[in-house]
Amino acid sequence: MSMPRFGQRSDPRAAPDCPRHPGVRSVDYCKRCNRPMCPSCVVPTEVRSICVDCAKSSRGRRSARIGSAAAFLRSSGAPVTLVLIGACVLMYLLALVVPAVQSLFMLVPAWVGPRPWIVVTSAFLHSGFLHVFFNMLTLYWVGSVVERAIGHWRYGAVCLISALGGSALVMLWCFVQPAALFAATVGASGAVFGLFGAVFVLQRLSGSSTAPILILLGINLVYGFANPGVSWQAHIGGFLAGAAATWALLRTSGRPGGALAPRAKQIAVCAGMAAALAALCVVSYWGLVALYA
Repeated sequence: MSMPRFGQRSDPRAAPDCPRHPGVRSVDYCKRCNRPMCPSCVVPTEVRSICVDCAKSSRGRRSARIGSAAAFLRSSGAPVTLVLIGACVLMYLLALVVPAVQSLFMLVPAWVGPRPWIVVTSAFLHSGFLHVFFNMLTLYWVGSVVERAIGHWRYGAVCLISALGGSALVMLWCFVQPAALFAATVGASGAVFGLFGAVFVLQRLSGSSTAPILILLGINLVYGFANPGVSWQAHIGGFLAGAAATWALLRTSGRPGGALAPRAKQIAVCAGMAAALAALCVVSYWGLVALYA
């Protein structure tokens, strides 16, 4: 606010000057810091306005919260595992609120033609609380170890390939059992069993004993065979695909001066395996259509 000259009196009703733009009369006060604002400094909100300084501070706090979440994921050592768990839990809760989500994303072999995405999305759905709880618990225990051992993106690739491998064997089983054409399959079990396969390969190549993981695998397979509501096909397919993907990643190496660096080779191998399994699912669908039409 400009100072009155000698002999003048300031008008107490006059609006003060903007502290950011001296000489410019203010039009409002910030609802947070209560400082005057000129038209250039007003940032409208749902209730009254705030100044540009408070608006920048709010954006900084939001960025800090986002940065803190990212830092937590990085510090955990297994950010991909935590993201996958979060996605599965979110999809489970969403399906409880919107039941149509389950039918839109679950794997039914007879629906793969018009809905090819279900060979992947079915891995994020679960049939009940205990189903999602035990799958996520196992994913956290085993996945965290595998992710730290082979790296984040390789781990994500193994999970994807394992899920596709489980779906592929579910599709192939329909040639043996036609009734399976309309059976729904949901759950991250294919990916989890793929991680069992990854642990088996890691232990095998390092010279460690594979007995513990084989015992765990055997117990789960026996349970799957004994329970008609469990898709043992997805379990076996996921295990084989996960083991193959992990072995390929660990065995892929580049030579100095070669056409492709090791990382590029590994990406190509993973992309090729994922594409081959996805194609197998689609080809199986059309083969089933030709066989049973």
